[in-house]
Amino acid sequence: MALPAKKPTPPPFPKEPVETTLREWWTRQEQDQKLIADPVDELQPNSGTVFAVVPLVSSHHALNAVLEVEKIVGYEIPDSVVKRGGYQDCEEFVKHMMGKLAAYHAKQ
Repeated sequence: MALPAKKPTPPPFPKEPVETTLREWWTRQEQDQKLIADPVDELQPNSGTVFAVVPLVSSHHALNAVLEVEKIVGYEIPDSVVKRGGYQDCEEFVKHMMGKLAAYHAKQ
């Protein structure tokens, strides 16, 4: 009687290139937003207005970063890795995405 075939171990999660890609993507988004942002104080994130609760990067926009990560890992990533509502800053974005992406990679 033969043993069941072992599922090949996936390569380790490419943490450093993925994190670098996410940070570079966020930096480009911030630079682009500065080019089109209205400098009026009421429109700034910490203004105490409705803009204080609006995410800097929406969840729909963050999907573009997922497309860049797919080029690194070589497989399709579901949009469920992106947090609903979006992200307020780079650290929140990178921390959340790295956790979700590493967990998804482990299931591959």
